This record gives sequence, C-alpha cells and structure tokens, in this order.
Amino acid sequence: MEIRPVENKKDLERFLRVPWALGMKKDPNWVPPLLDDYRRILDPKKSPFLKHGEASCFLALENGEAVGRISAQIDTDFDKQWPEEKGVAFFGFFDARDEPAVARGLFEAAAEWARKKGRSRLRGPFTLDSKGEVGVLVEGFETPPRIGMPHNRPYLGPLIESAGLRKAKDFYAWWYISGRIDERTRKIAERTLALPNVKVRPMNLSRFRREVEIVKDVYNSAWSKNWNFTPFTAEELEIVATEYKMFVDTEIALVAEVDGKPAAICFAIPDVNEMVRDFDGELMKRPLNLLKLLWRLKFNRPKHARLLLLGVKEEYRASHKYGTLAAALYVEVARRGAARGYAGGELSWTLEDNVMINRGIERMGAQKYKTYRVYERAI
Repeated sequence: MEIRPVENKKDLERFLRVPWALGMKKDPNWVPPLLDDYRRILDPKKSPFLKHGEASCFLALENGEAVGRISAQIDTDFDKQWPEEKGVAFFGFFDARDEPAVARGLFEAAAEWARKKGRSRLRGPFTLDSKGEVGVLVEGFETPPRIGMPHNRPYLGPLIESAGLRKAKDFYAWWYISGRIDERTRKIAERTLALPNVKVRPMNLSRFRREVEIVKDVYNSAWSKNWNFTPFTAEELEIVATEYKMFVDTEIALVAEVDGKPAAICFAIPDVNEMVRDFDGELMKRPLNLLKLLWRLKFNRPKHARLLLLGVKEEYRASHKYGTLAAALYVEVARRGAARGYAGGELSWTLEDNVMINRGIERMGAQKYKTYRVYERAI
C-alpha cells in the first residue's frame, strides 16, 4: 500500500472519486455529492477557506487502486477565535476501505503533515471547517442525507477509532413533520410576534446580497461561542450570494427584525439532494444536469427542506423580551413551510451539549434521527 499526496488535477479527480471506487453507489441511501463545490474549496485560486488556511490531500493506493483518502488542514481563523486551543489541526474527506492498516496509514500521513506545521492535535472530520460538512455518521443510516450533510458506511466510525482517535463531540440532526407545533411554543411565538416593534419577513431575492450580509452578521454573533466556531468571511459570503441564490425559497428563509433592525434569522433551503441523486456528482461538467436541475426547481420542487441556520443575535438573545425570537421563527417557518407544501424537513445540526436548543426542538415535535461524530487525538 502507498500513501501519496495529491499533486495535480488528475490526482484530485481521483481523490474526489474515492467513494465511487469504494462502491458507495451500492448504498441505496447514498446521494453522490456535487463535486463542483469540492473542486472549488480545494482550488487555491477559488477557495475561500484557503485564504485563511492551508490544506493537503492524501490518497491511499493498493496495486494502483484507490482504497482511501484524507485531507489535513490548519485554519488561522480558528486559531484567532480559539487562542486557548493551540496546536489544533483538522482532517476531512476521510474515507477508506474497512481495513485498519489503511486508516492508520492515512492518519499518519495527515498527522505528519500537521506536525511539520507545528501542530499537536488532530480533529475532524471537517470539510474543511465547521461551516461545511461535519462529522462521521454514527447513527441514522436508514435514510438518505440532506443537502450539505455527509453519509458513510457504518464501519467508518470504528475504523477511525482503530487509528487511535476518540470522540470529541457529537452533532445531532432532527426530523420534523409538517403540522406538528407544540401548543406552548405556539403561544410564546404569538406573544412575541404580537409585539408592535417585531416583524418577521421573508428574504428578498432582489436584494439578496444584503440579505446574506444579514445572515453573516447574525451567524457571527449568535454562534460565536459554539464549539469549533469560525466566522463567515466575505469570500464565503460571495459564494452564497451568487451560487446558492437559485436554491432559495423565500417562504422558508426568514429575517426577524426589532425596531427595523435584523435581530434573528431562519435560513432553510429545499433539499436539493432530492433533485440531484441521478447526477452522479456532476453539475457544471454536464450541462444537461444543470438544465434538469433548473427545470426541477421550477416544476418539481423537493418535498422536504433542511433548516441550516436559526439564531438570534447575542444582544437580543440575552433579553427577556426578545429571547423568544427563536420560538417565533420556529413556528413561523413551520407554518410557511406547510403552506408551501413541504411534508417536513431536517433541522441540522445541533451540538449534543446545547441542551436548551435541543429541548426546544423536541418541544416543537421534532425527533433526533441522526448523530454525527467528530474525533480527535494527540499527534
């Protein structure tokens, strides 16, 4: 077996196609991810992450066949946000044949790269940070992943542990069926929405760059103390504003204002995975797939959605009067989503130890149905 770095475009394409080489298409719940996003985040000329970080990718080969992969990365934005966590490097894209020797070889290559960068701990998987795909699926293999969420075989978590890594944190995904609104939460929401200076409005696509700026401000305030948080950058914002606009359904992408100022956001999008499963990972390279997607977005929209972000700016969250804005947005997006025809959707992700948020989601009638795990070890 050989572990070698990815050094050119041919290597990169092979790296990206490792799940195919490992037979993931045999998994009836796997949705091939759109590779255009991965190509961009690994391209030094286009990647917003590589403006504030470094990354190196490695392939495991046996008799010329790809049997595994891993990325190793460091993030200076993380270093600035968490100065008390010195020496942390990250890994991502991990996938391998179910053989401990393959896993050990890949993790040693990632660890060696990180040690040369002065790092002493390896944590992941993150693709490439906490704003991308997070964790390894360890519970909930029975259903397909929603847009932006990973999916893997059940052996992958134990395989990572065989290389000496241990659990650092679990992340939860919740499933919500339209029409389930807890009575107590509904009353809290109605009381909040009745305040004369509170307004909930859909995002305005004609001014979408401004709306995305609001998402950035609320996210960077509301999530700043969350484990492993790093802030949205201007470059990441530009990608959201230009490339993801076509997916947005303004009925489930909401802004809550207090006295005319943005105070909270609820950002949900249709589950694009329902529309791209037959694309085999390619969109821009196969123009017919792009035409199919545009047609489906207009005439055959997904039946489910994913709630990516729901948060209240810290200054309002600490207020007794406006701390209930989260409940108001939960109820409002549930109502609007049902009226729009969504049968339900995923709320993801939440941290396992964010007790208040998790209890609130449970009260709304959602059920925890998937668990993703992040691992780490000293190197």
